[in-house]
This record gives sequence, C-alpha cells and structure tokens, in this order.
Amino acid sequence: MYATRIVSFNEATGQISHAHPLDKRFRDGNRFVNLNRSPNFFHMSGATAVVRRSELLRLDHFFNEELTFSFEDAHFVSSYLLKQEEPIVGICAESSYFYRRRAAGNSSVQTSALKPEKYGKVIEVGHLDLISLAKSTNGSVPEWLQMLLLYDIFWYFRGDRKVGAPSRRLDINVKENFHRLIETVMQDISVASIMQFDIMPTDFDLRDALILGYKNNQTRPERIYVESLDIDRQLTLLHYIFSGDLPEEKITYKGLTINPKHSKVRTMDFFGRTLFSHRYIWIPANGTFDVSIDGNKRELIIGKRTRSHFALRPYTVSKALAGIDITSKKVSLPLPTKSKSSIARFVLNAIQTKTHLFKKRNPIQTNHDDLLLQLSVSPENLSKFNNCWIFMDRIFRANDNAEHLYRHVHRNHPKINSWFVLDKDSPDWDRLIGEGFRLIAHGTDEHKIALMNAKIYASSHLDKFVSNPLEGKLASKGRWKFVFLQHGVTDHDLSYWFNGKNIDLLITSTVDEYKSIVGDDTAYRFSSKEVVLTGFPRHDALLVPARDVRRKWILVSPTWRQNLVGPSDAQGKRTRLEGFSDSDYAISWASFLNSKELQNTAEKHDLKVGLLPHPSLAEYVDDMSLNDNVEILDWDKQTFAQYIHESAVLVTDYSSTAFEAAYGNVPVVYFQFDQDAIKAGSHTYDVGYFDFETDGFGPVTTDATSAVDSVVKCVREGIDPLYENRIKATFEYLDTANSERVYQEMRKLIRPAKNKEVFDL
Repeated sequence: MYATRIVSFNEATGQISHAHPLDKRFRDGNRFVNLNRSPNFFHMSGATAVVRRSELLRLDHFFNEELTFSFEDAHFVSSYLLKQEEPIVGICAESSYFYRRRAAGNSSVQTSALKPEKYGKVIEVGHLDLISLAKSTNGSVPEWLQMLLLYDIFWYFRGDRKVGAPSRRLDINVKENFHRLIETVMQDISVASIMQFDIMPTDFDLRDALILGYKNNQTRPERIYVESLDIDRQLTLLHYIFSGDLPEEKITYKGLTINPKHSKVRTMDFFGRTLFSHRYIWIPANGTFDVSIDGNKRELIIGKRTRSHFALRPYTVSKALAGIDITSKKVSLPLPTKSKSSIARFVLNAIQTKTHLFKKRNPIQTNHDDLLLQLSVSPENLSKFNNCWIFMDRIFRANDNAEHLYRHVHRNHPKINSWFVLDKDSPDWDRLIGEGFRLIAHGTDEHKIALMNAKIYASSHLDKFVSNPLEGKLASKGRWKFVFLQHGVTDHDLSYWFNGKNIDLLITSTVDEYKSIVGDDTAYRFSSKEVVLTGFPRHDALLVPARDVRRKWILVSPTWRQNLVGPSDAQGKRTRLEGFSDSDYAISWASFLNSKELQNTAEKHDLKVGLLPHPSLAEYVDDMSLNDNVEILDWDKQTFAQYIHESAVLVTDYSSTAFEAAYGNVPVVYFQFDQDAIKAGSHTYDVGYFDFETDGFGPVTTDATSAVDSVVKCVREGIDPLYENRIKATFEYLDTANSERVYQEMRKLIRPAKNKEVFDL
C-alpha cells in the first residue's frame, strides 16, 4: 500500500495546515516501512491510501458498510494490511491530499461526536472486528494495530474531558456499554503499548485511564512521588495514583504518625465513571518521613513521575543522557576524535554551557533579555522592586478584585511594596493615577523587571498572558507566588482549566464553591493548602453604598457566548465575527429589552432600563436593534458595585454577577433562553455543583414574557424570603472585611507553616 500525507484546508479561514498528528511519518521523505518494525507508521485514511484494485478483488476486500461515519477508513486499510504477508507501506512524502474542513461544521466527521453509535457500533464493528481478524490471521494483535487502536481511543478520551463535550450528554446506558467495549478492547492492548505510545502528546491521565480503569482496576501505589517543595512555607507535596478505594495510609514524620490537614483525592472521571484517582498530601519539609500503604512502606521517588520505557530509540537515549542528538544526520557535530575522554568532555561542556545545537534564536531578543536580566539585579531596580507585590486585573481594564485588593493593601499596609499593572492606554489609567496608585505599564521593560523581583503576583484572571507573562530566558526568573483572585464565583466546573495553571493561592467566596474545589472526589487538584474561603475583595464595596444613592436601574447584564466571538490574540483581544444580529442571543435579549411592559414598569417606578453588556460583546450591541429607551451602560463609566447600588433588580443569564447582586441585597432574575445549547457546550464551562433552580437567588425563566413578569414582581415586592435565606446560606461572610482576609492569607504564603497548621498527631 502507498500512503500520502493529509493537508488540511479550513474552508472558513482559507488556511492550509500540515499539523495532522500523523504527518511526522513523512518528514524523512519517500521510503518503504514494514509496520512490524515501525509500528508508529500505521495508516488510517482510505482517501490517502493507494492499493491495487486487482488485489482488493482477489481478497474480496471492501469497506464495511456498517461503519458509515467514523473509523470506516481505518478499518478498511488495517484489515487489508492484516491480510498481507507483510504490512509494508510506501511513504509518499511528495504527494498530498487536501482535506476540506467545512465552515458549517456539518460533515459526518465533524458531527460524529454527537452520535451514540460512535460509542457503541464503531468500537464493536470497527475495533473489535480488527482484533478478531488479527488473532485469526496472526495469532495475536500486532503492535502497529495496537498503536492504531490507541490513537483512536485516546481521541475519545481527549474529547470527553473538553469543556462542554458532547459525550457528557450521552445516555447512561450508552456510556456503560462504551465502558464494556473499551474494557474488551483493552484485553488485547498491552501496558507496554499504552506507555510507549508517542504518536501525539499524551499525558499520564489518559494512559492511566486505560491501564488503571480497565486493566488494573484495584491498583495500590508502589511508589510515592515527592513532587514539589514549597520553600517559603517549608512544605513538601506527596503524590500517588490509585484505583478503587482509597488505600490505608500511614505517614511517619520525625518518628511520629501524623494526620495531614492538607490532603486531597482527585477523581479522574471519563464518560461518567471514575477510572482512577490522584492523591495529594502536604507534609512538613523539615523532618525525616516515610509513607506506608496498606501496612507496607513504599518507595519514595524525588521528582515528578516519568514515563516508563519498554523500547528506546538512540535519539531518546542520547537526548536524555547527553542533552544532544548524536544520531542526527543533518548536523555535523564538532566532536573531537582523539579519545573517549575528550568526547566525554565535549558532551559535558555542551550540557554545562546549555549549548543548543539545533534551536534557532533571535539574537536581538536574546541580547535584550540578557540586558533585562542584568538590569533586574541592579541596585536601582532592587531598591525599587525587590520582594514587591504585583496586582493586575485585565491588560486593558481594572475595576476587578485586583484593583480593590491593591487599594486596601496600599492604604492599610503601606510597608508592602505594592504595584498595579495596566496598559497605559486603558481608560482606567488616569483614574487610578489620580487616586494615587503606583502603576506599571503592561508589557514594558519595567513590568518584566518588576516581575523578576516579585514575591507575590495577584490577578483576577488566569489567561496565559496574565499568569505566565515572562517568556524566553526571563521565564525561569519568575519566583513569585501566584494568587488567583478570581473574576467571579466559580459555580460551574472549571477544573480542566484551573488544573493546568500554577496557582499558589486560590480565593473563593462561597461555602459551596470552596467545598467543590477542595473536597475529596472532585475534579480539582487543589487542597485546602492552596484554596481559602475569604470572600472577594470587590464585594467589600457592595456593602458600602455611596451617599444619597437611589435605585434608578433595571440592570440587564448577561454574560457572553464563546460561539459568538472570534478567537483571542496574545493580549486577550477577540476578533469580530459576523452574524451576531441573527443569533438566538441577540434576538432573545432584544425581545426582552424592547418589551412594552418592561418599559411601562420602569416608567411607573421612576426607573430606566440599562444594558451593561459583557466586554467581549460590547461591540455587538449596535446589531441588536434596541429601542431608544434602552440605555447602553459602560463598565468604564463607574464600578459594578455602583451599578448594583443603583439597581432595583438585576437581570442576567448564567453570569456570576448574580452573586454580586445577592451580596448587595438586590433581587435577581435569570433569563436562560438557551439552556440546551449551554448544556451542549456552546460556552466555556461545564455544569458544576450550582443549580440555578435550587441554589439561585431569583426565579429562572426561559422566555422573554416570563422574564418580564418576574422583573415586574421583583420591582414591586423586592427579594422573596426564599432567596434571602439562600443568600445567607451561600456566603460565609457578609461584611466588608474580605480584602483584609485575603491579605492575611497572602502573608502566610511567604512564611513557614507551623506544624499545627499542617497536621494533627
């Protein structure tokens, strides 16, 4: 069989890409490969496979017509090769097949994740049939077929953990059948193949899901990884994985058996089932310790877990042990030939000087980074920024938890060397300068120098350009403790996003929010060591209304939708998409806002209807065809706390602004016209612990008429006692001391923990 490469053509953007995970097979040009010797060179595309028609007829080989939308190509190609004496593939690197990805997203491949058959018939008729054929023709499942099946199965599991994954909506019987089928497939997939798989980036969680979830489902840990050291707090993080029930632990510290206070079981759920779990334990770092599991001492491994190897290529060995690729045919290394010792000295020198022989560098950027490194330790900059605390909201906008917390620290704890970061063109710049804020312009050399000297870095946002602002040579100089102040109450499941970030302290505001993150058997990796319940700094202002404030707004403040805006750039700015005016979002909110009854209610109670659009959708408001009596409000004109003080009712959809209104004792109405679409993943989160019907702070409506009726009732009667009781049960603190509590927790980050804070005897 001959195989050609796939080149993706994106119909919507016109872009052409060679980024297919299997494209690396073509990097070394035209050649023949025997899959028994090169199992990673399996092929799955029927459209890019060239075979003799006469051979197909001789073998009576055709497509399996039961596979109509997924895996039919892989089955056709693989079953054909299984029938050959040797599975030999001719790699045609110079030939390309252009694969069109439809802009409408309605191809059979693009919509296959929505079909229950993908999780049943495809595996039964596709995967299991290939395994049966392999056993009947070869006596076992060859490694190349194992790799092909793993490639397809890993895509299932990668898809299920995405935000809003269609698989979350599958019927429970479909999910259970899927698990049964995968377990059957795994009987013929070796642990070695799962660990050896490297066709595309595959993390431990995906590998462990297959091994611990289906092959070894009562796994006790043989090794405990001493994974991290918090030098400031003098704490050590222990980590291990297991399946089934939590093992019996015994931790001995300085000869005493201790019960750690900061520990966590994080469950790894796929397709509605827990397949295995992580265990995290924080213990003191200043004493000898050992760990026993189920009565037996376990091996302690210093450092994070590394992948087991069951086969090694020369490239892997040379890169791991020497830091260079001594097998490369493309680069001539200046290795001396006099003696083995001289070669050893060359390799050692390459490692010590961190010589990168194959990486192209930008000399201008490298030189500038070197200059910044020197400036960061100059007496002037050390005097200015050493051990400073840096606060930041968004790049172009303040007025969030970081601004409120900075203001409190700057006023009440002047000994803290505090700074606030903001783009100089932000509309908030002059306001904060006038208030006496010490500002640093975002992205400047001064900003980078301050970061390299920072002890604490606190932000209300978690995007990469916020949480990891240093790049290149400067990246390793960031020694700060990162405090995630949050932008809103986490009432949805954001575990997949949070878990990938380096968060030293995570601020929460409600009892259930805190429990949903630190509690055992949740999807978050964080324990009570990293998460605290303090309340949000900006909530302080909600209980301190301005003088002579009066209610004047029916405030409408819905959140955004991911499918209505374009992708964001490196600084968080999003490209504009067309078609907003025809969306359900624009039509539904316009129907509500233009309601005659809503306007009559506003006039009767001397109120105005004000729309405060989410910043990501502010530029689309002109497309909504709103009546003149709807006033468009601006986040830059005043704080959200001021809007809340001036509002008789808040109307939102899924936004955490409802928590702000509840904290400020303002009635809430939820208008959720697109519940099914949200559950289907049209936005950036999955459903979490919070249920709007049973936990929300106001009535939940799904049509404009009901929403208007609920608003009229709230304006006339105020907050229903039912929702008043929910508010009291939701918040641990309803006071103006949130900022001070957060400050005190931040101070703890940079001092050694006391034993009584870490464990009980």
